[in-house]
Amino acid sequence: MDFVKDRQYYVDQYDVLTIEDCLQWIEIARKSGRNVREIQKMDKIGYVGALAEIALYFKKGENYKQKESTIKKWMDRDKLAQEKYDNAQPPDNIFCDQCNFAMGFEGKDLHSSWDEYLQMLLFFECPNCHKRKVVCENGEIYDTRIKCPKCTLLMESTQTRKGELLTTTEICKSCGYKNIDVWDFEEDAKKSKLEEARRKYLLDNFRKEFCLTPEEGQQYIRDRITADHYAKVVDEKTKKDTDPRYQKARALKKIKVFEMEKLLKEVLEKEKYIELTFDRPEITKDVVIPFSVQESDSTRNDYDSQNDLKKLIKKTLEDTNWRLMSDGISQRLGILTGRVRGYENEDDIIKIV
Repeated sequence: MDFVKDRQYYVDQYDVLTIEDCLQWIEIARKSGRNVREIQKMDKIGYVGALAEIALYFKKGENYKQKESTIKKWMDRDKLAQEKYDNAQPPDNIFCDQCNFAMGFEGKDLHSSWDEYLQMLLFFECPNCHKRKVVCENGEIYDTRIKCPKCTLLMESTQTRKGELLTTTEICKSCGYKNIDVWDFEEDAKKSKLEEARRKYLLDNFRKEFCLTPEEGQQYIRDRITADHYAKVVDEKTKKDTDPRYQKARALKKIKVFEMEKLLKEVLEKEKYIELTFDRPEITKDVVIPFSVQESDSTRNDYDSQNDLKKLIKKTLEDTNWRLMSDGISQRLGILTGRVRGYENEDDIIKIV
């Protein structure tokens, strides 16, 4: 059994899904009054038409984005299945439960679900009584018996074939439940041919329209990155415009160093803190400037002098982008020192609001 197909098989599979997705969307758009086919023939595209075209473009582009990863997933899955199938070897010690004859190996298959192969099944038949048995790859017996949907007891199953019809009859001897399933091989073959013809029609008539070329797809990816970035910027701006914290941050006076020095000097001298000087600034993400000032009021003790200066600087800088740093104020012999930090970035300023 060949699980692995050539790459074009997987490309065709994916392109059919893309075409069906786009056609389904067009049908929905048509029912809502957005007939894409008519829109494409118009000289001037109105608002509704443009909206429909943009939505279809994004649908084609998003399908292209997922194309390679999906095809790779399908191919990897089938390669693993092929390896599993090729390497599966039947055990030698399988005996008939009815006559104890050594059973002969008849074949193997992979039990599969929609998106993955679950386990290898090995089929055996007794050469004496023709009873059959299914064994899993790990040696466990695979129970093919079916439980009754009414009483949950095991049902008896028989199969008969007449021409192209395979009839499976399941009977529960406990409650009398009976189920008959007829499989028409000829009808199934017709359906397969019709499905193949439908897929060929879709690929021949719609692949060029709905499946982007690598050049078109890469352009879409670049456009999408740009659009996502712009949308993120707009979203952040909208949040900031409506966020009271940002509004308050923007209301702060963003003053420069010389303005901050002038402001502090005027206020401090009124409160008898004189000879304000600033040392060399430390410029990293923010601007940090050490300062010193002299106490000229002999009636203030050291504690009050430090505490009053701290409160005075905090209040003076409250409406600006400058703050007294957390290490506070130190004092030696009437000289008080500290550091102030200036914030420039808006996201940093909001943290001090």
